[in-house]
Amino acid sequence: MMTKLLSLTDLSKRTRMKKNLENVYEAQIKALQEEIAALQGQQDKNEREIAMNLAGGRMQDALLIMTGHQEKEMGKSQRDITAHLKTEIMEMEEDLIRQTKINGIVLVNCCVKTVEKGNKKMVQQHRLTGHCSFLDFQVEFELTDVQEDTTLVRTITDLNIVMDSTEFKDFSNFVSGVEDKRDLLLFFRTLRRFSDRCEDRRRTFQHFQEKYPCVVSLPGGCRAEVMQIKSPKLAGCALTIYWSIEVTNEGDITPKIDLLTKMPEKVLEMDSRKVIENAPDSFQSLLRILGAEASIDTVIQSMAA
Repeated sequence: MMTKLLSLTDLSKRTRMKKNLENVYEAQIKALQEEIAALQGQQDKNEREIAMNLAGGRMQDALLIMTGHQEKEMGKSQRDITAHLKTEIMEMEEDLIRQTKINGIVLVNCCVKTVEKGNKKMVQQHRLTGHCSFLDFQVEFELTDVQEDTTLVRTITDLNIVMDSTEFKDFSNFVSGVEDKRDLLLFFRTLRRFSDRCEDRRRTFQHFQEKYPCVVSLPGGCRAEVMQIKSPKLAGCALTIYWSIEVTNEGDITPKIDLLTKMPEKVLEMDSRKVIENAPDSFQSLLRILGAEASIDTVIQSMAA
């Protein structure tokens, strides 16, 4: 699955940059760590190049010390500069830990490559690999910085998102839409909410399988969309809970839970009150009143009785 992401502009203000480009900020942490080792023994020319490659946010301020933009700092020794950068990294890593706890997204690998640089324009290729809950992802995109007067304009292009989630059709369609709009922020926000809803479903299914092992089965595992409920006394009598998670192109997420019935003809003939026929509609009424877990529990108990 491949995607392309939207432009993110007006990021000169640090607070806005921190909120809207968390993923880019995290990539810069990795890039900065790699550059510190290379910083030893380099002269002003190499140091100035590093500053251009890693410019952005508070990191940019730290590296400007080495570029000559802050003349009064030019007298600092190599050791002082390195110590300052390490302090910046420690602060940013702490920020990254806090961000991970908040958004649930864990990055396991970050790679940055500069493909073009000039006085007013820099183009970098980024690759991020990580996971949110059990959903793994790899994001590749191109980031272009253009200096327009006093404003830094940053845009994201050529972004591909690869996920091992082909079984989630609705989410796959959403990712394709994000690719067209190039809205990276929308992808990460929706990924977190979608994984949360998947985790709710997993916990619920696993709970009922453990609570009613003789009645409930999960053909596709606890992360799948289907739960089967079979009567231990009436052969051929079964109900199926189908729990899907719908995702719109705008990132709205809606769990949808349906009850499907499968009964022998003889049982249907005996159902003069049409209880089985009306079961799906009755289940929807239960959902509105009791919620998902209590409604499913009621259905299982009716089959187990």
